[in-house]
Amino acid sequence: MNQEVEIQAIIKNPKEAEKKLKKVGKYLKARKQVDKYFVPSNKDYFKIDPPVEYIRVRYEKDKSHINYSFVRFDRNLKLVAANEYETLVGEPKMAESMFQKIGLIPKVTVVKIRKYFDCDDFEVVLDQVKGLGNFIEVEAKKDLGGVKKTRQACQKFLDDLNVKYEVLKLMGYPRLLHLKQKGINWKKQ
Repeated sequence: MNQEVEIQAIIKNPKEAEKKLKKVGKYLKARKQVDKYFVPSNKDYFKIDPPVEYIRVRYEKDKSHINYSFVRFDRNLKLVAANEYETLVGEPKMAESMFQKIGLIPKVTVVKIRKYFDCDDFEVVLDQVKGLGNFIEVEAKKDLGGVKKTRQACQKFLDDLNVKYEVLKLMGYPRLLHLKQKGINWKKQ
């Protein structure tokens, strides 16, 4: 299991953000990722908002994997952290077939181009998400004094980057795409 602490935000000018990230960190790579989210037939994770569980198959060149995540929020529905269970999978189509054979139902597909940056204590990604737009994620690579202090450090890094951004109360690409599929204006959530 890996505990992930991150800040996710909509960015207004991805080119400006990329330029600033190259000044404070090292550009690593760009990759296309296709994430297919599944729900059990007897428990639709998306029936509650925000969803707190996710099962995913990620298609990525040379690095596909399956993942189960449990997301924790505080009492104000602010993201605290996510517990992730993840493993590489050699044949993601077979994993997807297995999921469907045991009764998991495909729910949402997220397609994104992700640019990675190494910024000391943080891994920062710029995401261009099909159907949603441009985002930035600042994830701590290690515990920086507990979950609260680690989140504060991620937020400080984002603020110090000095780019225009907007944080919705509840984020998460599968959640936002699901709202959009239902005809709900996700930008007002």
